[in-house]
Amino acid sequence: MNKEGKLYALLATARIANVPSVVSNLGVGVLLGSLGTGGDFSWPWGLMIAALLFYVSGNFLNDWADREWDVQHRPERALPRGLFGSQFYLGYACAGIAVGMILAALHGWRAGVVSAVLVGFIWLYTKVHKQATWAVIPMGLCRACLPVLGYVGVRGGISGSMLFPAAALLLYIIALSLSARWESKAEVPEEKKFLSRMLLMAAGLVAALLPMMAMPLVGWIGMTAFFMWMVLCVTKYRSPVPAHVSALLAGIPLVDWVTLLPMALIWMHFGRVDPFDPMFSIAVFLPPVAFVLGRVLQRVAPAT
Repeated sequence: MNKEGKLYALLATARIANVPSVVSNLGVGVLLGSLGTGGDFSWPWGLMIAALLFYVSGNFLNDWADREWDVQHRPERALPRGLFGSQFYLGYACAGIAVGMILAALHGWRAGVVSAVLVGFIWLYTKVHKQATWAVIPMGLCRACLPVLGYVGVRGGISGSMLFPAAALLLYIIALSLSARWESKAEVPEEKKFLSRMLLMAAGLVAALLPMMAMPLVGWIGMTAFFMWMVLCVTKYRSPVPAHVSALLAGIPLVDWVTLLPMALIWMHFGRVDPFDPMFSIAVFLPPVAFVLGRVLQRVAPAT
């Protein structure tokens, strides 16, 4: 693909490589919420489109807000290069967020409330991320809202089970963001590396809590792939910083797999699903497929 062209610039702005992880994050909540509904499982396509619109529109809004900073620090981006007008980015972001909120609200007023909270975190992060270190928290909360949105959208209510994947994503994104803030530098400071690694491990452990409470002997299975990838992230992909951040971004769906892989086996053990049930297949295959696809798409356009 022509890296000087507009299509490449739009894909880079959208952070297209991270889009599969959004579907995976939403999917955790969808599957956990669908289990007790008593009806036939159906994938909420409108809710998925809403989640994708929130993510992509948030990236366009972020690049619009960073357009002056990017002139000096990220001149390869579309706005500093003059490929698009800043008002186009702002207009697209606002329109995408508005459509996303409408689609989410079609799944119930509670889903509409969650989407409004998510949009609030997007706005807060965009507003403060270049001025405040604590901006990594609203960044993480944006991702944490996705499993909650998926759960509420299909279940119509809330429960404690949706909080485990949400909390795990919050910790993981905070850890990732601590490294990403140093992307324009040669190296991440040692104290930031240590804090990031501790948060990454905590994210995996929190994600495993739900299946571990249900069946301890099975609940640990999903942790294997996650911790193997984390080892690679802090060894083979530890530097340069952009490569480290890209590896961590690709690993986001593996946080979901820590929960979903053992939960699928537990559901099958108790006769809640069978091996040919769509819920079982999605739980087992969605996160790893999202991981592989995200890594492949990083070759198409940068993930950051």
